Amino acid sequence: MSQVLAVAVLVFTYALIVLKPKKINEAHAALIGAGLIIVFVLKPHNVLEALGISTPGLPEPLVTTWNVIIILATLMIISSLLDDYGFFEYCASRAMHASKNSGGRLFLYTFIVVSLISLFAGNDIVILTTTPIILIFCNRAGINPRPYMYISFFAANTFSMPLYIGNLTNILIGDSFKLDYFDFTKYMLLPTLAAAFVNYHLIKYIFRKQIPESFNSQDNGKVPIKNKPLVFLGLAVLLAVIVLGGVANYMQIPISVVTLSGAVILLVFERRVIHRLRRVSWNVVLFVIGLFIVVKGLDVSGAAQGIGELMFASIGDNILVAIFSVSLLSALMCNLVNNIPMTAMMLSIVQHAEFTSEINTVIGYSLVIGSNLGANFTTFGALAGILWVESARRYGWSTTMTDLLKIGLFVTPIAILGASTVLALEMLLL
Repeated sequence: MSQVLAVAVLVFTYALIVLKPKKINEAHAALIGAGLIIVFVLKPHNVLEALGISTPGLPEPLVTTWNVIIILATLMIISSLLDDYGFFEYCASRAMHASKNSGGRLFLYTFIVVSLISLFAGNDIVILTTTPIILIFCNRAGINPRPYMYISFFAANTFSMPLYIGNLTNILIGDSFKLDYFDFTKYMLLPTLAAAFVNYHLIKYIFRKQIPESFNSQDNGKVPIKNKPLVFLGLAVLLAVIVLGGVANYMQIPISVVTLSGAVILLVFERRVIHRLRRVSWNVVLFVIGLFIVVKGLDVSGAAQGIGELMFASIGDNILVAIFSVSLLSALMCNLVNNIPMTAMMLSIVQHAEFTSEINTVIGYSLVIGSNLGANFTTFGALAGILWVESARRYGWSTTMTDLLKIGLFVTPIAILGASTVLALEMLLL
């Protein structure tokens, strides 16, 4: 009975997330689901375990949720400071100016700049930052923004893959599978480049007739950075966090200690603590907390074990089967339940499958591919897609689900297969 209740609450929660009745947002939906699962399935110690706190029954929780939440919130503080003082806008505008009125160069530079910002700031930040810049620039230049909007969307979701702290799903997977911080980048960098190569060339081919050879730009490219000392400090802190995160991981110190220290340094120097804390997307934080409590119900009720036995019965010890099946399956599941709940659910399911440590590692990296690239199928595969559509509408541009799905169904499976093939070669040869 508890299994049926756990699954029913999960389905109900997802329905609330998708349908948003009476202006219920994702955070409200997850918290409602968490409340229901606490009432019907969980005991108090299970809730503590869902939050990543050790209990006598579970000395080592699957995911140290509190650590993930601190990392998420503090990275938002660091990224929002760079955003507020115009660093990302400066980079994007300079790239557009450097295109020298060439539509092809503009397409390439858009791809490169969005990729680099996503690498260090995450796909959500880059979507919110570059979308209005691209639309305003294209409007002034009198060119169709579709090719540039699509390449920026695909680049943002692809280049959140290589870093352990590049995406919330990466952090969840790395924490759960105990993946090494620097090994994460070692294994994920080449698959990212393979997927990026596919995305760039296929999307350029699709929009080849809409990319102008030349255009007349009215943009002078001079977007000033509002506070150069603070931006320099923010970049230094971000670089230090990326490097020291690996050191902390090696020394088995929570990575949140590093990201929190970096955020505190910026808060002290900026002296706008309340404003900076308001820039944190607390709805996302509450969404993650509620979601992990809901997913804990699958674990406690035994539903996760049953789903795991059914889902992974054919994998065994076959690395190739594990990589291709998990990356494709998880990518498709992103578009059924969004990549964050998909990842949380998969982590709970995988822990019951009793794989060898090698296969567990393979599955972890395959989930990274699926959870990141799966966001390129539809606008609701990840939070970045929702933000992309909402941000674009404010500036008078929109795309249909059908248009994105047509492109996603053509490009994304090839990108996933490319990334998975490279990962398979790495696992077999390294």
